[in-house]
Amino acid sequence: MSLFLWILQIVLAVMFMGIGGQRLTGSSRKLRRLPWTDGYPLGLIRALGAVEVVAGLGLLLPGLLGAAPLLTPAAAGGLVALMALAVALHLRRGPRQAAVLPAILLIMAAFVLWGRLMQLL
Repeated sequence: MSLFLWILQIVLAVMFMGIGGQRLTGSSRKLRRLPWTDGYPLGLIRALGAVEVVAGLGLLLPGLLGAAPLLTPAAAGGLVALMALAVALHLRRGPRQAAVLPAILLIMAAFVLWGRLMQLL
């Protein structure tokens, strides 16, 4: 179980640090090409990128450093909330198939949240 959780954490961390890093450092013109960004200020999109990078780090660093083990489920819980909002946004604003990836990431993060909390108890 622990190995499976680590695999999920690594996959999620790579995804969110990569996507968040692009949102954080990408040009405004490139960010505006994403269909969901219409109507949202650039600062909010960059803040979302920062949150995603921090959450990705929160999935890995506590376990790698052996410190603050509660931070991993906290990061996973934050990603669950973020992905729930992303699914809702995509279902409301765009084609329904755009909600598939956030839904998959939500399920993965929820499993990490549950698994790591069970290990703490």
